[in-house]
Amino acid sequence: MPVLKVGSRPSKLARTQVQEVLCLLGQPIDYELKIFKTRGDIDKATPLTAQPADDFFTDALDAALLKNEIDIAVHSVKDVPKILPPGLDIFALTAPLDDTDAWVGPLSWSDLPAGAKVGTSSLLRQTQVKALRDDLQIVDIRGTIEERLKLVDKKQVDGIIVASCALKRLGMADAIRDVLPWEGTPLQGQLAVVGRTKDFEIKEIFKKIDVRRTYGRVTLVGAGPGDPELITLKAVNALGKADCVFYDYLVDAHLLSYAPRAEHVYAGKRKGEHSLAQEELSRMLKNKAMEGREVVRLKGGDPLIFGRGADEIEYLTSYHIEVDIVPGLSSATGIPSYLGVPLTARGRSSSVAFISAHQEDEKNESLPLLIPTADSLVFLMGLTKLAAIVAALKAKGLSDATPVLIVSRGTRLDEQIVHGDLNTIEFLCHEADLKPPALIIVGKTTQFYRRHRQKTYLHCGTHPQLYHHLGRVIAWPMIDIKPIELKADDRQKLARDFDAADLVVLTSPAGVRHFMPVILKLKSLLPANKIFAVIGRQTARELEIFGGHAHIISYEETAQGLFDTLSAIMPLRGKKILLPRSALPNPFLRKNLEHQGALVTEWAVYDNIKPPRRNLPDAGVDGVIFTSPSTVKNFLQDYHRVPAPWTILAKGPVTQAALKEAGYDSKIIYA
Repeated sequence: MPVLKVGSRPSKLARTQVQEVLCLLGQPIDYELKIFKTRGDIDKATPLTAQPADDFFTDALDAALLKNEIDIAVHSVKDVPKILPPGLDIFALTAPLDDTDAWVGPLSWSDLPAGAKVGTSSLLRQTQVKALRDDLQIVDIRGTIEERLKLVDKKQVDGIIVASCALKRLGMADAIRDVLPWEGTPLQGQLAVVGRTKDFEIKEIFKKIDVRRTYGRVTLVGAGPGDPELITLKAVNALGKADCVFYDYLVDAHLLSYAPRAEHVYAGKRKGEHSLAQEELSRMLKNKAMEGREVVRLKGGDPLIFGRGADEIEYLTSYHIEVDIVPGLSSATGIPSYLGVPLTARGRSSSVAFISAHQEDEKNESLPLLIPTADSLVFLMGLTKLAAIVAALKAKGLSDATPVLIVSRGTRLDEQIVHGDLNTIEFLCHEADLKPPALIIVGKTTQFYRRHRQKTYLHCGTHPQLYHHLGRVIAWPMIDIKPIELKADDRQKLARDFDAADLVVLTSPAGVRHFMPVILKLKSLLPANKIFAVIGRQTARELEIFGGHAHIISYEETAQGLFDTLSAIMPLRGKKILLPRSALPNPFLRKNLEHQGALVTEWAVYDNIKPPRRNLPDAGVDGVIFTSPSTVKNFLQDYHRVPAPWTILAKGPVTQAALKEAGYDSKIIYA
């Protein structure tokens, strides 16, 4: 390519940064350096704490790029505007040389006396200094690194705070007296290569030094208002791809079963109890993404309604980390709908307002509760502020007879509901001993609420979503599926058995999930002529995810049903059958296949273990669904008996027989 025209600011540091970027390419490149003074270089009087324009240190270079005077510009990333001028793009971000802040001065940071003068140009650093040492005097400074160091030599300040990387790039690392104990400015120590969007060839040159190539992404996912079945299909898909899931207090932990391979990190926040501070949580999200992991931030309700979603997006995008959003059903709308309460209704309500009961300013200081004008009012996070809400509504002019509905833990098994008016609601709430989280709905449409309840079942297997037609199904798994790690020799032997098999029989979605990845790691493509037989539609769908096709499906989801289907379709004598299965096998299938003359090779690819015991719900359960003999055995081991009033449902005759042996009558049901 022709000689590359590179733009830079005039300082020694800026020129050094150009050399660093070009050296990272690992090959010599012909270039011409062109120097431009930006407004930040010309105007040394305006303090940076006054927050000048985003392009204060890039404007002249941006203009030169757009006029084709240069091909690229090299900047400190923190100087690059959040939104580049149209036609420009960041070609590369380099790895950080050092992202810490350094203290430079004759005395160490810990030895500074009260009233000492600390020089810094950053508003963020000033805030960090005040949080650490509010007895120090902050002095706004400007200029190059060399000009700032002269302020210390002339004793105009007792020391300065600068980026450690700047001193290291200039060969002045010996000047660092202390490294300060806070997180540096986002992207500190990183360099940006900026060029014209359509210069694809030049962009390709710098692509190899762009650290964003190895980044993962963060997906903010809404889990819905509480009932785990109210999560969206898109959210389930995101969880299935996740390497790491950070989940909130309001999220039903059963949803984590959709992310079986992911690391699960509890990040719960509730009044008075924070598992992780928001700053720490944001850093962890950033670090996981920078490690190249697919990160899901799983939040109750919708991720961008009355939560910290906006803060997390702003923080992550400041590090150029890609953020996706999967909307969720907000408790503000989902809970009223669940109860049959319309927030708008002809003749009663033509407007609705959603209000956080915890209103704060930018300094996180509480503000007086402001009540907007609307026919229906929905307060989130309002239970501890109920007295203030009632007082504010009355001050707004609402009558004592205005209907109020409070829903505690809405859509959940332990949901509690109180229906009253402004005059009685505080007393009724106290009598019912409601617990947060709670939704408060004010207005005429609350009169649509009628107490009714669909039947609720505990589901002891791993796919509760298949039984939602029965009513409300609560995931209560009594088995935990864990992969069996195969040694390299075993994997090769399994691959040979797979190649030799006339028929591969898969008896469950779990079998597919733990068998197919092993095969696909050893074979880039599945043989087109390989015949698969499966139990049930769910297993067939799971096989399709891995690129396989179920040629034979038993729609009766039992081992007997699959055997009958195979026997009716093909002669089994002499057939080589591969049977990947659980470590706790049902001997029926192998025994009957071999009785017909089939040659069966079994492989244990996953294990069923009992999860830790949980206390059964105190009330609100009508029945239980057992999906295998293992679920029966583990349930009775934990709880000794099935509560007498419960209806007992069994998936298939084998599970029913296990219940019968334990002394329980049950009804067979299929998904």
